[in-house]
Amino acid sequence: MPRTLEYIKTRKQFGVAIGKFQVLQHRMVDCFTNAQEARSMALMAALKVDDADATVRRKAASGAKVPDRQVGQVLRPERGADAWRHGASPTKLAVSHYFKRLTMIDLMFGNQQHHLTRYANLSMAA
Repeated sequence: MPRTLEYIKTRKQFGVAIGKFQVLQHRMVDCFTNAQEARSMALMAALKVDDADATVRRKAASGAKVPDRQVGQVLRPERGADAWRHGASPTKLAVSHYFKRLTMIDLMFGNQQHHLTRYANLSMAA
């Protein structure tokens, strides 16, 4: 995101930096908010990893992936938008490698639906 932010501050269209366009400002705020939410949920899961209760540990781990815009989902919608903001194909940007890595991690450790179901089952059992 820092590269994208720098880019929209310097790239000009119609004689104006594209970062001055309100729609892009809103998109960048959304990206920042999503990243902060994901970070918060990941920290919560890390804090609960040593909890004596296995259910608490499992709920914290699954909870980090359940809410919309959290760890497993936070950057995925931004792939095309970041490429568009950079005026390039997503495969030509370093950011595309991060998305590929996120996709692999998401599949490797269970996708959002898996963790949503798991979280719901653990909540009902408690």
